[in-house]
Amino acid sequence: MIPRGVEDAGVGWACVLHRVQLQYCTECKEASLSTRLCVAMKEPGNRSRKREETRRRLTRAAQRLFAEQGFDRTTVDEIAAAAGLSRRTFFHYFEAKEDVVLSRFDDLERALLDAIRTAPPAMAILEVAERAVLAALDQFDAEEAQLIERLKRDTPALRVRDRGKYERLEHAIAGALAERLGADTVDLRTRLDAMLLTGVLRVGGEGLSGAAASGTPFEAYVRQVVATLGAGLRSASPQEGNDATA
Repeated sequence: MIPRGVEDAGVGWACVLHRVQLQYCTECKEASLSTRLCVAMKEPGNRSRKREETRRRLTRAAQRLFAEQGFDRTTVDEIAAAAGLSRRTFFHYFEAKEDVVLSRFDDLERALLDAIRTAPPAMAILEVAERAVLAALDQFDAEEAQLIERLKRDTPALRVRDRGKYERLEHAIAGALAERLGADTVDLRTRLDAMLLTGVLRVGGEGLSGAAASGTPFEAYVRQVVATLGAGLRSASPQEGNDATA
């Protein structure tokens, strides 16, 4: 099925807006009443496609084994065998089995940063956060999100690596926010906005599995997180006409 915002180009899909051939095109998002932005990926070459297919085979095999027998009891040899690949091939794609779990973070990061960079400069930071986090978490289905969160919760080594990834992501978000505004440097306000956006992503991601279990759509959950944060920021601000130091 061809998504909305995409037309059949005969030899693949093409973005209606950009007229470029794509491997896939996510549904175009409304950035404003007059602007439609497409988060799209140009069709990769055969070698890149094969590498991605192999990477996904290893990831799916690992996730299946982790779900069945636990992270600590699963070996690299078992993952490679389940994927029909060699141990050497596994280490060509991943340094350790922890990286298999957190490799999906790279897909999340790409979608998040693309959504930030393409957000209109006049868009409020909470709107940017909602837009970007929805784009990022859309990379996961509910079952996969539940498994990843459970593995991180139960595995100390994964929690340590996860914290490191979020720290690096915060710096990348700050750079993307500055780029969106055409700034050459990251100032204090941009750093604080990056911290805020990273927090929305962490809370949204960590609550995704619980939301799925309760039947709450992840879009609704993320919007609830952003709305709660916005209400908290407004209540913490000095009331108009009051002395801020009172």
